[in-house]
Amino acid sequence: MADAVEAKTLALGSRVEGLQRKNKSLLLSCASLESTVQDLQKKGNWEYSAPDVPRSYWIEQGRDEEYADDAALLIKSIEERTRDLRSAGGCDDVKADWVGVECEDHVLSDNALHPHWEQSANAMQLSQRIAGLGFCRAQLNGDTLQMIEASVRQKGIVEFGLFCNRFLGGEGVQFAIDVLKNNNSIEQFTWGANTFHSTEDASILIDAVLGHPTINYLDFYRTLSEGIIPYTPVKRLFSGVGNDTLLIINLCGNGIKTNGDRCIPDFLSANPPLEQLRLPGNRLNKLDALNIALALHRNTNLKYLNMEDNALGNKGKWDMYNLAVFGLSSSARSKITLLKANLNTVHGANQTCNIHGIASPKQFMNRGKKSPEWNRSRKLFMLIKRRHLKGCSISQLESEFSGCGMGLVPHILSCRAFTYSKKNSLSVLFEVMRDWKTPAIYQLH
Repeated sequence: MADAVEAKTLALGSRVEGLQRKNKSLLLSCASLESTVQDLQKKGNWEYSAPDVPRSYWIEQGRDEEYADDAALLIKSIEERTRDLRSAGGCDDVKADWVGVECEDHVLSDNALHPHWEQSANAMQLSQRIAGLGFCRAQLNGDTLQMIEASVRQKGIVEFGLFCNRFLGGEGVQFAIDVLKNNNSIEQFTWGANTFHSTEDASILIDAVLGHPTINYLDFYRTLSEGIIPYTPVKRLFSGVGNDTLLIINLCGNGIKTNGDRCIPDFLSANPPLEQLRLPGNRLNKLDALNIALALHRNTNLKYLNMEDNALGNKGKWDMYNLAVFGLSSSARSKITLLKANLNTVHGANQTCNIHGIASPKQFMNRGKKSPEWNRSRKLFMLIKRRHLKGCSISQLESEFSGCGMGLVPHILSCRAFTYSKKNSLSVLFEVMRDWKTPAIYQLH
């Protein structure tokens, strides 16, 4: 046994020495390649060598003049961005973003475009840092995507966007996952107007986003409405582990229908760091709206919520508005009346979130950029002012401040934390106090 152990030890030692020699050789090779890259970056005699594609090429394929114009714009965009990458060298502000954004419509993948994408991929390979990477209205096949992905690994990408690319299959999702996995610096990710080919593809991309350490902006604009069950990836997004880094989520135009599931309000009630949630163009109903409104009472981080163009109906919008902003709930027998709202209830309602799509511009709404204290003061003052104009301020205050508490009301009304606008608040305050027949009021006046 001892002889066998010794023989195995010698064999392992020999293998280690061989690996060390191989490692040294690889290090020398890397140093040589690095030197070559530096030389290439310094040389100014580089030329864009991809062959031009004449307009006749597209016409012969049965495309119209407009498509030929879009293809020419795309090629021009690729060449310009490639030259920018080559000239920037290792600069921090270099971008390879939104190729083809000037096109009227998307340009399909074609072998004639491959040399141009290759030129761009080589330029990205030589760059030390790429701040932004994005492709808009340009279809890329699997081979082109693999070539580009290999060129942008560990490039310090901060913004990564794919918009209206019409990927042929799941290669688009795999490309996005690989770029996310190999660039831990990404903060903003857009998968816009790119429909998924299966619910599974949508779910694994959501998992890649949730598993990413730095993404704080997620844009899924018009992606979940065709060919999949829209709510499955949505539930995965709001119920998954890892969404504590997200600050902005855009799910506009996805036809989301919850069927009573509460994952969105449950997520909001946990008070995550999320600051903006955009849900316009979906199928959320009145029940969803009320559940979200209740969740906002326990949320102090969300600053903006967009509920426009959903299935709320006018009554659903009104009920959500009153419940979210003022803490008032309606019943089948009675209509909500702000004049009868209790100050304590209003004070306890959400004070920070600006909800778009449930109220007219003339109605009161929280201002997300202001502090909770500022919004609370403004809301309470608005309620006091409305009561006074209707002539019911004293009776309401008497019902809310019983016993000795009545004597505190003048001090509460006059304190700085309550009055957000001196000019308006003092005028109303003195008019309210003039109607209140107590010695304490006259003394303060």
